[in-house]
Amino acid sequence: MRFMWRWASTLVVGAIVISTPAALEAQDGVRLSRHLISANPFGLLVDWFNAEYEHTASDSATVGVGGSFFSDGGDDYVNADVFYRFYPAGRALEGFSFGVKVGVTRGPSARSRFGVGVDTNWSWLLGKRDTFYVGAGFGLKRLYGTNDAEFDREYVPTIRIINIGFAF
Repeated sequence: MRFMWRWASTLVVGAIVISTPAALEAQDGVRLSRHLISANPFGLLVDWFNAEYEHTASDSATVGVGGSFFSDGGDDYVNADVFYRFYPAGRALEGFSFGVKVGVTRGPSARSRFGVGVDTNWSWLLGKRDTFYVGAGFGLKRLYGTNDAEFDREYVPTIRIINIGFAF
């Protein structure tokens, strides 16, 4: 659990450091968010935590990093990904999106395995300035690497039950 908190705090601090003061731009009196930090606070109740940083690459696409921690009866799973999401409606960070991801997953045997996956998400920006974020999604990642009797999964689900965050 301590590793999870260190990882999450590193992610948040890193996202703040790399963001620029010009993260908010005015266009027709509306503030546009370029960065997003979100996490699943409800997962802490069941030893399942995830956090993400997402950056707007264009009007309809974002890039980001995310990670999760899950404990299943003493078996710990740690996952880290880099992802690209496409928003067909042309409103990055809001609405339906689908994307691809690559990353590593470490299972109970402490061996890391490379993986490639896809995901779908639905996101809402709420509040007076569209800075409060709520998102949900589901994905699947195919793992590659050595066969390990303690970690024999070929696919890992990537579920964002409810992420809550801040767009800036």
